[in-house]
Amino acid sequence: MCAPAAAGRDDAHARVATILAAYERATGAAQVTRVETSGTLAGEGLTGTFHDWRAGTDERDDERLGLRTETTLRVSGRTWVRNANGNVRELHGVLRRHVLTDAFIDSGDFLRAPERSRFLGFGTLRGRRAWRIEITAAGGDPETLWIDAHDGLPLRSEYVEGDGVATVDLGDWRVVGGRTVPFRAVTSDGNHVFDVVAQTTQVTFGTPIDPAVFAPLADRVLAAAGVQTVPLVTVDDHAACTVTIAGHAYTFLIDSGAQNVVLDSRVAKQLGLVEEGALEVRGAARIGGLRVARLPQLRIGDAELDDLVVSTLDLGTTLGSIHIDGILGYPFFAAALVELDMAHGTMRFGPPGSFAPAGARVALDVDREIPEAMVRLDERVEAPFLVDTGNSGALLLYGPFAERHPELVPRTGPLTGNYGVGGFNRSYGARLGAISVGSIALAQRDVEVVMATDGAFADRVDAGNLGFGVLRNFVMTFDLAGGTLYLAATTS
Repeated sequence: MCAPAAAGRDDAHARVATILAAYERATGAAQVTRVETSGTLAGEGLTGTFHDWRAGTDERDDERLGLRTETTLRVSGRTWVRNANGNVRELHGVLRRHVLTDAFIDSGDFLRAPERSRFLGFGTLRGRRAWRIEITAAGGDPETLWIDAHDGLPLRSEYVEGDGVATVDLGDWRVVGGRTVPFRAVTSDGNHVFDVVAQTTQVTFGTPIDPAVFAPLADRVLAAAGVQTVPLVTVDDHAACTVTIAGHAYTFLIDSGAQNVVLDSRVAKQLGLVEEGALEVRGAARIGGLRVARLPQLRIGDAELDDLVVSTLDLGTTLGSIHIDGILGYPFFAAALVELDMAHGTMRFGPPGSFAPAGARVALDVDREIPEAMVRLDERVEAPFLVDTGNSGALLLYGPFAERHPELVPRTGPLTGNYGVGGFNRSYGARLGAISVGSIALAQRDVEVVMATDGAFADRVDAGNLGFGVLRNFVMTFDLAGGTLYLAATTS
């Protein structure tokens, strides 16, 4: 019984060695130590440019797609990302794991570490017979490469992102400086209406790169003279506050689970903002209708967020019975220290470090511009959960997690429904023996299992939502700059 198994392993190693050798002959990737690339971007109703630099292990990628910009900087093994609103975060979690494997492949380092590749079998892509190999960097997440079995050129890379698999299809191969380079890359989440096409226009190898390219990224903070305290209002079991834009008062939902500041399309039109793009939003389902606009200033109390790139959406249609003018999401939380005290109906906030938070500390991962915390379920499973003040429920479990742990959440209640941006999903009730986050044991035992197949509630990274129904029982302080949530007992 042992000999065939050993032979199988030898065959697998030989297959991987053959594939890696073909890839290296075709691309010359292992010989590249310094490269600069630039070109154009198009997709989601927007156009723009990209500019990438790599010198050894240091990398910088600048992207502009309409008003949306993003800079990724990787220096000395650490990675930072700056978004269109100037918020800078260092990656520590799921996106860092993706960056590690992506850099491992792009640099050609995986060619010298065959033990980190696994042959998955053959496939056919765009009429070409392809090898499929799974590559995992040390500390990274797996990524699958489709490699043409005829000429050794990579056809596609794919990896888990949110509620599905993201793909990057490569083509338009050209020879530059003796190396074969893809001049076209199409990134997709499977909904091809929202694909983004990167078309390279220039590649140079070996030329010096100004060290200033790899300088630290400047962050933005809330513009405020000091700590502010504003009253909270309740809108359909959600926490909201009043903001001021161009002298007009609006009601905004306070939503730690939103990746941007969002304006209702009606409000954007009233303010005369120019909306652009045709973007996808993942809520209860994947829907279109998301656009972007530039907002000169938003005031909360006496504090200001200036020159914002906001999202616009018809909130009246997508949120149903909830009537709000907008949503305060990640750009606010990332630029401030934010305390929500529902017992006293107040929100206290200021620049990071402006006051001392109270309560037990809970570590947060903010890689995806949302706060994610590890939650322990039934003393058996620990998994990441979105800390979501914008969800009025208590504790939600997502369909993919429930499918992986059927013994953990057997159905105890009837089929009901869960509503969110974009629609409705079937759900059922279940009960757990114990739930804890950090050092805090929660009184909550009942959970709702959302049977979604796509959208935010079908996320494959997070197990579920820690919603406002639980969070409102605490004084909660979000310190996203410090990667921490503080939970304190409420006082009368």
